[in-house]
Amino acid sequence: MNKRFLLIDGNSIIYRCFHAVYPKDPNVLPAKIKENFFDLFTSQLRKWLKLNSYGYGLLALDVDRKSFRTEILPIYKANREPMPQELVDWFPEIILKAREEGINALYAPRGYEADDLIGTLSRQLSEADYRVDIITIDKDLLQLVNHLVSVIRIKISSGLEINNHQNFSELNEGLSPFQIPLLKALAGDSSDNYSGIPGIGPKNATKLITDYQTKERLLSSLDNLPESRIKRSLQANLETLEKCLQLATIQTKIRFKYSLSDFTIKSENNSRTRKSN
Repeated sequence: MNKRFLLIDGNSIIYRCFHAVYPKDPNVLPAKIKENFFDLFTSQLRKWLKLNSYGYGLLALDVDRKSFRTEILPIYKANREPMPQELVDWFPEIILKAREEGINALYAPRGYEADDLIGTLSRQLSEADYRVDIITIDKDLLQLVNHLVSVIRIKISSGLEINNHQNFSELNEGLSPFQIPLLKALAGDSSDNYSGIPGIGPKNATKLITDYQTKERLLSSLDNLPESRIKRSLQANLETLEKCLQLATIQTKIRFKYSLSDFTIKSENNSRTRKSN
């Protein structure tokens, strides 16, 4: 049995394909834009399927922008533009096209994001000794890396960056996967529209985590820190830190029904993908 699973962070990939083909020239016909989008989307799926011999695959999708995170922070991701209506209209075809390539799509349960769907599946699969590759653009999913789960980030300047258990620390400033939520909570995440702890930023956040390793050790050591702007900011924003940590932490135990057989990549799809360019 092929126990290798490809998990695709669908919305981020779909957005990237859309913006990659959307022309600056307003005279380009909508039909041509759509054709270019599906050509790129299909070629990307085939490229990723060739990375390894996968037995299973899934395109994980967000159902909407409301989730438990917007209940914690109503402005969470509120800085992002709504999805263009033409792209919304293409989603049934996107799902169909992915299925033609052997990849079924699954929406996250209401109240959660696709990241939480990916987080739960990657945990369950790795506990069952499946190897999991996650394709994404964002850094958020890096926290899911373990001895069987790799995160393959699409970087515009340098292609694919494979983050795995062996090289994670080297690629991520000495940090471990479990420390990524704390990094985001301290430094904030402008793309998700929360600012973290005032006056800290990524550089100071990384140093604090390197020195203290966990939130618990950092907070228990606050009184011993030398007087500084960072110490005062942490002391004044403990509630903010907890809230940001909830926003940054991907859920790995959400409930939803699925059958592993639903994600099987059919042999004819795998064969066609390996033969295509």
